[in-house]
Amino acid sequence: MNFIMSSDPLLARFKAVHPLIRKRFPQLEKDIHGNRRIHLNCAAGTLVVDTAAKAMSEAASWLNSLPGEVYPAEITTKEFHWQIRQIAADFLNAPSAHEISFHASTSQALFNLALSMRGSIRGKNNLLVTDLDHMANVSPWESVGGKWWGGEVRRARVRDNSRLDVDHLLTLVDRDTRIVAVTLASNSIGTVVPLHLFVPEVRRKAPSCLIVVDAVHHALHGPIDVQALDCDILAFSGYKVFGPMLGVLWGKKALLDRLNPFRVETNKNETPFKFEQGTLSNPALASLGASLNYLLWLTDQVEPGAPLESRSVKFRRAMAAISAYEREISRVVLETFSTFDKAKWTCYGLVDPADRGRRDPTFAFEVSGRTSGQLKKSLWERGGIQVAEGNHYSAVFYRHLKKESICRASFAHYISLEETKAFLEALEELMK
Repeated sequence: MNFIMSSDPLLARFKAVHPLIRKRFPQLEKDIHGNRRIHLNCAAGTLVVDTAAKAMSEAASWLNSLPGEVYPAEITTKEFHWQIRQIAADFLNAPSAHEISFHASTSQALFNLALSMRGSIRGKNNLLVTDLDHMANVSPWESVGGKWWGGEVRRARVRDNSRLDVDHLLTLVDRDTRIVAVTLASNSIGTVVPLHLFVPEVRRKAPSCLIVVDAVHHALHGPIDVQALDCDILAFSGYKVFGPMLGVLWGKKALLDRLNPFRVETNKNETPFKFEQGTLSNPALASLGASLNYLLWLTDQVEPGAPLESRSVKFRRAMAAISAYEREISRVVLETFSTFDKAKWTCYGLVDPADRGRRDPTFAFEVSGRTSGQLKKSLWERGGIQVAEGNHYSAVFYRHLKKESICRASFAHYISLEETKAFLEALEELMK
């Protein structure tokens, strides 16, 4: 395994503060039973940063249950809700906190979105989903937009190298296209989708089309700028950015104002409240705020003494540093994978180390002669290594690869290069 010294000063600074980062995750080296582990299942949910866990407990004790306008405790809760909307908006470089709504999960958020489009999707319309996506951004459009509202569902295919076939996607777009639902990165194989290559052409061919982006998998790996992406809707999950089980939905306010979600009659028919069914979870919101503030803390550690900047810029710096470090992880993993016996080994997705900037550090793989369940168990027994097995709620396996279950190792920035090496050595031993 080649741990060469990098000339990238940002990467060097990140490595220097990595021990401090790891200390922020109490569950990192041992599970609840005290078992030592290497947690390589970050795509299923990251570990919770210390302050996010603490904030959840504290919020349950001091926040009023509901916001209000009269007495101090309810005013504090009202202001707190807007503070969390604002930091989520800054994380996405969104223009306004009024464009942020909170949901039980991203899946629920996108189903709510699809349901709110009744009257906007009709039988003459078509909706595009992709085979690269997590089903959270596929099933709402198939079941609600297609079966309920009568739209034609079209599927953009995946190329043999497991990249989205952009040319095929564009052939499916026409003036009746109402939705293009696409991911920022594949939940199963880590491929990053280059939205900038096709969004302008989608806009030209289908001026009334809405571009709905699932950012759940990519949110922990790199910067997200909804204005630069030129999308209409974007969703991510708190438990994939070191915080709580919570879905966050952003949308352009002019669009959200026009939509008609199902809601309790007495709930405000105003954006963003009308998209939120029921009372918000104050502990979950507090945890989300703390997890996002952790990223701002990380910026200060990697770039101490940097000039005062907006929170959106600081988030961009934090995620750029994380991305630089994770590209190093991907380089080490892919270079080692390239030495494995291809008769015994398959890795899906982009496997050339030169393509590490086009993927997140998520690797789906098979070892000949072992089921995914056997491989998962062997890695745990051999080195305390935790990976996932299954379909990962991913259309790429259901439809494109026609696989029922695959092993997946997924990394986050708190994983060390030494742990990465231990994972690769365990795989090598298994293949012997």
